[in-house]
Amino acid sequence: MKRSLLRLSIPFKRPFVTSSGVASERELLLLRLETPDGSVGCGEAAPFEPYDGVPIERAAAALSGGAGRRPPQARAAEEIARLDLRARQEGRPLAEPAKDALPVNLTLGAGPADELAARARAGLREGYACFKLKVGLPDDADRVAAVREAVGPWPAVRVDANGAWEVDEAVHAIRAMEDHDLEFVEQPCATLEELADVRQRVSTPIAADEPIASKEDVLRAIELDACDVVNLKLAGSGGFSPAREALRAARSAGLGAFLSSTLDGPWGIAAALQLAAAENLSMACGLATLGLFDARIAGALSAPRRGTLKVPLGPGLGVEADEDALREVTVEVIP
Repeated sequence: MKRSLLRLSIPFKRPFVTSSGVASERELLLLRLETPDGSVGCGEAAPFEPYDGVPIERAAAALSGGAGRRPPQARAAEEIARLDLRARQEGRPLAEPAKDALPVNLTLGAGPADELAARARAGLREGYACFKLKVGLPDDADRVAAVREAVGPWPAVRVDANGAWEVDEAVHAIRAMEDHDLEFVEQPCATLEELADVRQRVSTPIAADEPIASKEDVLRAIELDACDVVNLKLAGSGGFSPAREALRAARSAGLGAFLSSTLDGPWGIAAALQLAAAENLSMACGLATLGLFDARIAGALSAPRRGTLKVPLGPGLGVEADEDALREVTVEVIP
């Protein structure tokens, strides 16, 4: 079997701002497996060092034959590439989708309140019923108020601090935003123990993200009463199978659960959509992020329509990337 590994750099339409910093482009790795009969399976490795601490070079070394423990993003790429290849050969989707479309949230990076309000109003006109706002900055309350005023009382507004606060800071910040009817606050602090402390002191539901990658992490969150909702990412979980196990553990314990993207490319988004559809998730997923990119490769999957994303039904992942579009964002072929 022939293996090839591409390093991609996909520019954003505008700088993406969170409490972790500013990104102007997204670097990804694409693993391609090709059999002698010409069948090709693809898997995406999507480490994002400001978020997960994993340099892309570490994932690249693992996927190109390097020694040492492989990071979860490399394991995910390997598993999904093999699943995609097998499913393509058999002419079926990678998963067993139970629905053909999923609700998704519109992600709003940090920025001036009036700008975010304008983008939220535009999203409302496009049919979104759920908005996710990045917080962890001094003007959070003003920006949340502006978004809530822009979208009105009905759509869900969720906020994500990416672990930016200490416990007392989180409690103060959440209380300042609670009048705006938040669906939940995602990852106000870094650890599950801190989330458990915050959860006892505020009335808004708490979602866990960064500390949740495996079934064992979900069970630990349940033991601590740390959260009401868990957010899973295929890349951080290490692949399709471990993410599915974690989702099932959360839902069996009565926790809300959804999947999201760490600004993934189309192969990662397609895998997450198929898993979410196979597990029949009902919460809006954070997978409508391809529209943040300024590159033709973002068009390899259908754009959101009326706040939903179409689930690709295969074969395999159902991603048909134009070779010219792929070359446009390829910066290196890694031997």
